[in-house]
Amino acid sequence: MKRRALLSLVIALPAIGVAVGHGEQLLAQGARPYPADLLSRVRGAAAVIPGALPARINYIKFAESHRPLADIIDGGSQEDYVSARTAFQVIYPSGSVMIDSGMDQIVHKFFGFGRDEPYWPERNAAVQQALRQAKLVVVTHEHGDHVAGVIRSDFRKEIAAKTILTRAQVQTLTTFPQVPEIRLTPEAAREYIVVDYEAYLPVAPGIVLIKAPGHTPGHQMVYVRLDSGHEYLFIGDVGWTLANVTQLKLRPAATMRRISEDGAALMFELRWIKDAMEKDGLTVIPSHDDVLLQDLAGKRLIGEQLMLR
Repeated sequence: MKRRALLSLVIALPAIGVAVGHGEQLLAQGARPYPADLLSRVRGAAAVIPGALPARINYIKFAESHRPLADIIDGGSQEDYVSARTAFQVIYPSGSVMIDSGMDQIVHKFFGFGRDEPYWPERNAAVQQALRQAKLVVVTHEHGDHVAGVIRSDFRKEIAAKTILTRAQVQTLTTFPQVPEIRLTPEAAREYIVVDYEAYLPVAPGIVLIKAPGHTPGHQMVYVRLDSGHEYLFIGDVGWTLANVTQLKLRPAATMRRISEDGAALMFELRWIKDAMEKDGLTVIPSHDDVLLQDLAGKRLIGEQLMLR
């Protein structure tokens, strides 16, 4: 869990089939379908880093976005859809790992497109506290509601020293950020743990990153296995709702054009996620599915409060 151990692992990764140091080449190649045995490899990689597995997962909703369902999934109705803005906390016996990092109110206003949408500053403050207490931080992708908390923070240098960003994420954040407020300078980018990998990357006991470009160039999913054996797949924004997965439907064409998404990449990722859920029993968690998150919390599969000291 310490940075030295992580860096040592990254250096040793080619032995387990993960390429390091070829970010530009991989971006040029673009996304490609996953191998049939990817989940088996990921499960094996989850055991590479020694140590106790995590015991549970918590989440927090720090903001909401309200849109017609027709903006969320192709063929959706005009029914209002509540999109939760979230961060997740993976709890170990001796610490925690954060998945995504919240956003301040200035960045939140960008996502409202001029509307006044719900935002709870005290909850985002709790995310900041959790980031400072975490042993490690990973972000699913380089959009403001996922990455702003590790960039726009009074404690940025402290948090950056334990935050993993991929080379593709850094490239976006330094050259073409979603909003100017989350732009990273090349000098600031060097303060983060910047990695490249070809398909998957173990980063902590039971946690493996999975490359999943399409929504953004640096998008990735996060696999987590608990000590109970329960497996989770945090899919970020591959789909905004679980229905995108179960129905194998993308976002509507107008939304995809606005975000500059790669539909082909997203579709093969959705198919892989659907198989992992239906055939292999993984609990699939999109970042923004408010109804699903409440259901999982009701079933005690995730906690509704971050653990803070």
